[in-house]
Amino acid sequence: MRTQQPISRRDALATGLSDADLRRLCRHGLWHRVRTGHYLSTPAESLSAVDRHRALVRATIAATADVAVVSHVSALVGHELPTWRIRLDRAHLTRTRRNGARIGRLLVLHAGQLAADEIVTVAGIRYTSAARTIIDIARTEEFAPAVVAGDAALHHGAVTTSQLREQVRRARARPGYRQAAHVLTFLDGRSSGIGESRLRVVMAAAELPAPEVQARILSPDNGFVARVDCLLPEFGVAIDFDPGPEIGPDRPEAARRAAFATELREDRLRALGWVPVRYTWDELDDPAEIERRTVAAIDAAAHLTRRGRWVPAPRLR
Repeated sequence: MRTQQPISRRDALATGLSDADLRRLCRHGLWHRVRTGHYLSTPAESLSAVDRHRALVRATIAATADVAVVSHVSALVGHELPTWRIRLDRAHLTRTRRNGARIGRLLVLHAGQLAADEIVTVAGIRYTSAARTIIDIARTEEFAPAVVAGDAALHHGAVTTSQLREQVRRARARPGYRQAAHVLTFLDGRSSGIGESRLRVVMAAAELPAPEVQARILSPDNGFVARVDCLLPEFGVAIDFDPGPEIGPDRPEAARRAAFATELREDRLRALGWVPVRYTWDELDDPAEIERRTVAAIDAAAHLTRRGRWVPAPRLR
């Protein structure tokens, strides 16, 4: 969804509206106030959290009228990268100075140096570059959300590993440097979605074997059988993240076909001696269950003979 430009109080009054009109529109839910003096002529409930944040950033830029650069989670939004479990109720800006950082109800103002190659302009708004943004997130947010954002940036080609490595080097004297370095070593752009990135994080926290991401399983005659989200080749376990059906309830036949295709795929894996396991969104919030089921699958696969071979997916650089 394309977020509309916030309307300033001055512009609203210029169209003939009064302050009383603005209060009434907001009270009835037809408009909503983004921040003091800035409004959207859209009910807040009709916008996603990301769209509301994007509007807040635009209103904040209009209100501050300085040379600050949009950064951190606000830059993630600008680069259209996932913001899973990162707060979106405050805009983040960085001023290129050594001091003056502050945290307010709707604005987090950072102070720090930004090199020329760390600033990009998109649709007239200045953002920290994708690489700088990912490392800022890795320094300041929890490990899992940083991995989700970093994997996505690599997967979609927004950054390269060498660019991220350079940003970590530049961040050596900043708070959170060691955490950012740890995130960088864990990132894998072969993960194709939030669920797969989260699954890798949960598996690592449970000290399960590190998976081969998006590996292919081939039959004995080299025919393609399946691509697996997280393969444990030494243990014979093929783990996939199941986001659930993307088919609406009004299309039961399509849902049945999708379920049948999944069952057929898993039957083919079993026939080759692999133990398939699927995890859902709910199970990602239950690490103990993922550990239990994965260990059980490893134990079950230990008694099976595998046929065919597996092929690793090339790493994204």
